[in-house]
Formats: sequence, structure tokens, C-alpha cells
Amino acid sequence: MRIPPQVIDEIARKTDIVTLIGQYVTLKPRGRECIGLSPFTQEKTPSFYVNPEKGVYHCFSSGKGGSVFTFLMEVEKLSFVEAAEQLAERAGVEIPKGPEDPASRERDSLRELYNRVTGSFRHLFRESGAAASARAYLSGRKISAEIQERFAIGYAPADPWWLFSFLRKKQYSAEFLAKTGLFSANTDTRRGDQVRALFVNRLMFPIHDARGDVIAFGGRRLSDLGPKYLNSPETLLFHKGSTLYGLFHALPQMRKTRRVYLAEGYMDVIALHQAGVENSVAPLGTAFTASQAGLLRRYVDTVILLFDSDAAGVRATRVAAEIIEEAGLRCEVCTLGAEVPNGPPAAAGESDLRTGDRKPKDPAEILEQLGPQELQNAAACTITVYDYLLSQSLLGVDAMTASGREFVLRELFPYISRVRSAVARDSYLEAVADRLGMDRIAVREDFFQQGKPEPKPAVERKQETTSIDLFLMLATVVNREFFPFVRRTITMEELRDSRARDIFVALEECYRKEEESIELLLSRIEDTDTARLVTEKLSSGEFSENAERAVRDGVYRVKERSLLEQQKRLDSLLRRAGETANGVEQLLHEKMVLDREVLKLRVLLDDRTAE
Repeated sequence: MRIPPQVIDEIARKTDIVTLIGQYVTLKPRGRECIGLSPFTQEKTPSFYVNPEKGVYHCFSSGKGGSVFTFLMEVEKLSFVEAAEQLAERAGVEIPKGPEDPASRERDSLRELYNRVTGSFRHLFRESGAAASARAYLSGRKISAEIQERFAIGYAPADPWWLFSFLRKKQYSAEFLAKTGLFSANTDTRRGDQVRALFVNRLMFPIHDARGDVIAFGGRRLSDLGPKYLNSPETLLFHKGSTLYGLFHALPQMRKTRRVYLAEGYMDVIALHQAGVENSVAPLGTAFTASQAGLLRRYVDTVILLFDSDAAGVRATRVAAEIIEEAGLRCEVCTLGAEVPNGPPAAAGESDLRTGDRKPKDPAEILEQLGPQELQNAAACTITVYDYLLSQSLLGVDAMTASGREFVLRELFPYISRVRSAVARDSYLEAVADRLGMDRIAVREDFFQQGKPEPKPAVERKQETTSIDLFLMLATVVNREFFPFVRRTITMEELRDSRARDIFVALEECYRKEEESIELLLSRIEDTDTARLVTEKLSSGEFSENAERAVRDGVYRVKERSLLEQQKRLDSLLRRAGETANGVEQLLHEKMVLDREVLKLRVLLDDRTAE
């Protein structure tokens, strides 16, 4: 699908780049620019610049930069067309329909199908008599009808052939349905031309992307058959390690508070929302990943781990804390566990969910047994991840013995080694030394010998030189109102630097077609390093002061060099021609004209230098 340049221009004009990027990065004004922490790298010192006047951003730590289109493509992992469609929708710009690429059409078809199936599962949950056990389960877990509706919780029927027949009647092809992840990939499960559904007799949890579209499902069994929880396989839309359950519903509070609760599963997230803790998400049945940490980093500064209080939950907390620290996020831990009074007997088949008089181990159990207020209170009580890990490492250990002390240090060093702040790292080492009654210097030496990982080699940045030509064209691209003067005074052939020529050609094409957007300009610069350099200069404001002088001086320097080269060429021709050769008179006339041009240009340069 090709979007007309004039539409791209209109989208760019109507999109405030600071507002857009501000949804992902906390920006603070600094002169003519806004600055914040990079969403692409892990850093403590802000190196991410946004220039609202030029409509560009540049990340000095990663070298990435561009327009509103480029930014959305990068952070949301979208194609250009998908990013343009989202921005057009926000800006109220209509994009003319045209032919689409097959992958884009398939993604759109998958979204449409998943949203339709979500509605069907939701209808069955509300209306079907067979879904009584699903409704009773949620009612027993104290989940209100409002929360059920908000998360579009549904029911997959016990008939394994129903979904395939239902969708075939809706004119979906068998070939397309095979790619959706809704049906078993095992050919032995076929019945004639029908294919068995993946989710059978399950409580269904739609998984939404950040835009609110359903991209996958999770299902909890309602019988003793199959795994307790089952997730959709990966598709064009769904990548488990890069997706978080509840993200769409949590985003408003995440952006507002810059904090997020990371729980273990579907029911924990739903229970937290039921208790009013709406900035809550969860991984999808797997360990927390660096990709998921990067996703959270777009929206929050602090992650609060709220995993089960059992041994598996403690291990998961330890691993997640290290990943979060490496992502440059602050990490806290919410410790769960309050005494639970004796409750009514468990319902049939649910003995694994009722705990009698023991402490509840997760948010869903606290909501069910103690109520929403207790869960809200528990979520409000957090400690630093260091304090949590120290207390866990001391459980059952005699810290007065050498072996006990070594065990505690081995448990803590992996986390401390990932702490990016040298000040915080030193304070943790001192604190654990004092807690164990050990010499601080000895603990620090042990840490640097065995606890700290090898430092990562610094990324080598290509040394860039700025020629007269490149200086001129960078100053011009930052101040495009002077390009008409540049193109009248010099030609592209007078530029020696290929990077400068690339910028000149891009500016010339945009000038002729009356295109204003940075996106169209950048798309015409073939060399990615040159495009990166352009966004860097646009974002930095380097050529904003004395812009006209910078452009004019650059033009005069390039023109002077060109005239001097022509002088040398004519001198050489005259020496070879001699006094008797034909054309000497013409060459002398050309040299006289050139001499006057060079003299005039030098007078202009001297005048400008004296200003």
C-alpha cells in the first residue's frame, strides 16, 4: 500500500511529536528541545532529544532518530504503513485505500478474526447453560460482572468441532484458519474436513495488544483434562516473550503513575484490577523476559514484583529483579501473606485454589479470601528488591558461620552486579557487610573477584569528519527556508562529499514536489548513516543560531573552491596552449571572468568575517 506524499505531509503537520513521544518517554524542556531517557537503550543520563519545531527526535546513545513515523515504527515494531495508519487515525486524516501487501492483509484478517471470536466466546459465557461452571468459577473468585466485561472474559465450548464449523460458515477458508493458532496442529485430531479447536471447555482470557486489539488467547481448564492453563501459539500478531497480559487495560494508570505491578498470571491481574490496582500486568505463562522489560520501560520508571510467596515465586522474583535492573528500571517487591481465617469448604474440583487457614500466596487468593481492600493494602506495602533478596537469602541460614556468610553473598552478588549505579552498588555491599558482621573491604574484594560480570566492550562509533560540503548541507537541512538560495548559487556537482550530495538531492526532490515533512526527506536519503546524522543535527539545534550566516558562509566556501579549481584548470590549459595556439584569446577571457568572480567572492567573505 502506497500512501501519497501529500497525505504523509498532512499527517506530519497534524501530529505533535512531543505529545506522541511523551506517551512513551518522560520529556523535559531544555531550550528549544525536549530531553529524556532513551527508550532504545539503558541509560541513566538523558541523551534522547526531541525538536518540536523540526518534528524530529534523535537518540545519541543508540544513534536512532527520525520523525513521528520512525518513532512509532521503532517502539511499536510496526511497518511504515501501520504507523502511518495509527498516526492518521489520531490526527483525523483519511488515507486513500490502495493495494496492500499480503502480510499486512493477513495481520488485519487475524485481528478481525480474533476480535470476532472474542465476541462469540463472550456471548457463550453470558448466555450458554454449558458455561455455568465458568460463571460460577469467576463468581467464587469474587470477580465482578464489570471486570469480567472489561477484560472480555469468555467461554470456549466443550464441543471441539464447534469453532471450526462456526467460522467456516462465516466464509473463512480452511487454509487461513490453519494459520490462526485457534486449532490443533496435530493432523490426528481431524474429523473429516473438520479441525479440532485448541481451546475446549475453557474459561477464555483474550490477550490484547497496546492498541486494544485481541491478538491471542489464554484458556483455563474447567475440567481435569489438559494443562491448567493454555496459551495461543505464536502467530504474525502474537509473540509471547514480547507481550504482557493486561497491558492495554493498565496503560492509563501506568502512564499516570509511572509504576506497574508485575504479577504471575491472568487471575492475579484481574484480581488486582478488581481491587482497584489497575496498573497491573503479567507475563504469559513463561519467565519474565528482557523484551518485556523493554516494553514496560516505554511507560514506567518503577516495576513492583508481585509474585507468589511460594518457592517458585521467590525464584521468579530473583530472576525478574535482575532483568529489571539491567533494563535501567527501579525495582520494588510486594511481599504477600496474611493470616487467613477458616473459610467455607472448597467447591468440587477447586481444592487447589482454597487454602483453609494458611496464608494466601497470590493476589487472586487474597481477593477471594480477604476481599479487595486487603489486596489493595497488601499491594501498597513494598520494599526494595535488595531488602527482599537479603531477607530471603538469610532464611534458614546461620549467618554467623563462614559457610552461611558465603551462601548469602553468593545469593546477592548476581543482583548487585547488575545495579547500574556505582553509588547504589557500593551502598549495598556495605550494607550486606555490616549485616553479616564482615569487613567491608573484604566483601568488596570478593564481589569484584567473583560477583561482577565482565564489562561489556564499548560500542565503537565511526569517526565522522565534517567537510565544508557536509557542513553546508547540514546547516541547510536544518534551515530549509535557505535551500532556494543554495540551489541558485551552487550545483550538486560542486559538492565533493557524497553525503552532502545525498542531502542536496533529497532536498531538491522535496523542493520540486513541495513536500515539507521530515519523513519524506529522510526517506530520500539512501545512506542510513547520513540520515542518522541529519536527525542528530535537526534534534540538537546546532545550526539554529546564526543560521543564515552558516548557510551563506558554507555556500561561499564551496563556490570559492569551485572557482579556484576552474582557475587552475584554465592556467594549465594556457600553459599547454602557448601563444600561437588557437583559442588562447578565449581562454584568457574566461580566466579574466573567473578572476573577477573569485575576487568578488573573497570580498564578500572578508565582509562577512568582519561582521
